[in-house]
Amino acid sequence: MNFDFTEEQLMLKQTMRKVSKEVLEPMIKEQEGKPITKEYLTKVMKAIKPYGLLGTTIPEELGGAGLDVMTYALIYEELPHELKGIGGVSPGLARAIANNGSAYQKEKFLPGLLSGDKTGCSANTEPNVGSNQAEIQTTAYLDGDHWVINGTKTFITNGIHADYIGVSVQFDRSKGSQGVGTILVDRNETPFESRPIKLMGFEGGDLAELYFDNLRVPKENLLVPEGEGHKGKLKGFHVWRCFVAIHAITIADKALEYSLQYVKEREQFGKKIGSFQLIQEMLADMKTDIDAARLLAYRALDMVNKGKHCRLETSMAKAFAAEMAVRVTSDAIQIHGAYGLTSEFPLERLYRSARILPIPEGTTQIQQLIMGRELTGISAFK
Repeated sequence: MNFDFTEEQLMLKQTMRKVSKEVLEPMIKEQEGKPITKEYLTKVMKAIKPYGLLGTTIPEELGGAGLDVMTYALIYEELPHELKGIGGVSPGLARAIANNGSAYQKEKFLPGLLSGDKTGCSANTEPNVGSNQAEIQTTAYLDGDHWVINGTKTFITNGIHADYIGVSVQFDRSKGSQGVGTILVDRNETPFESRPIKLMGFEGGDLAELYFDNLRVPKENLLVPEGEGHKGKLKGFHVWRCFVAIHAITIADKALEYSLQYVKEREQFGKKIGSFQLIQEMLADMKTDIDAARLLAYRALDMVNKGKHCRLETSMAKAFAAEMAVRVTSDAIQIHGAYGLTSEFPLERLYRSARILPIPEGTTQIQQLIMGRELTGISAFK
């Protein structure tokens, strides 16, 4: 592995860092405490579009940025953590359409997603179905020229305001994972009910529960046919787990940055607390944890980029980085003392954001079972 990145990659990363500091962070501060609106989402999409974060790995001939996975991740790493959900989910749907869509779907859905005029999301999780996508209960059947969808999806990022939704459905429950596929829903053409969900540490995004009651969708909107949906989701998990790891690293980096600044200013017993041995030990452990997580994430991304078998490595990266972010933000609060618990300091918000990450894209415990299966060849799953 060689992580000496190219001049172009480093330039893109540096540019995104500058844009985040000068453009995106002021937008976040202005939005703080206000409900997420469609206008705000569109503003964010338009702001990140010039830097390849909407076009990501989509080929240039389809209007995308044509990035490789590693370059995309390096740019994504510089995106403020408050925008990582918003800035990752909509491009994810665009990639799915670019990779699997028909000519009709690419013409209809891609231009708006790639320009930032439209936003998208993927609807996978259900009230009774999380990590085991083979047990999806939302159903779809063909009635004439329309698919009829029934079911509920929950904890869907961008679910309130997304224009286009990729809905995972079960075409034939008797087939289990072989009956799973994906249908595209255009909210403007076929409206459905949704309600917002409040989630700890998720103030910067819009999270929703979606209800489909005999929702009729044109049959041309079938994105992934029966039998191919589960397999496609498993492949996607490798990339998504790496990006959760990158998200965790971004949060932990911020916590360490604030801590280093604080220990150089705060005095106790007539000395800067940065001179205390136990404080230095905590800072050293935080930095070591962050760098270890980053190297695990970069290794996994490198393997994904090269098309290598990497179930073990992506699960390691996701599990370690997510738990690392919780540890590092908790230690940062400890360093700040009571101030770290106040809303006037950013640490308690960073901790709440970090605490989410051991759960999505497969919990830490699911990652451990995957790692165990890869190491032993024995599955703990049925």
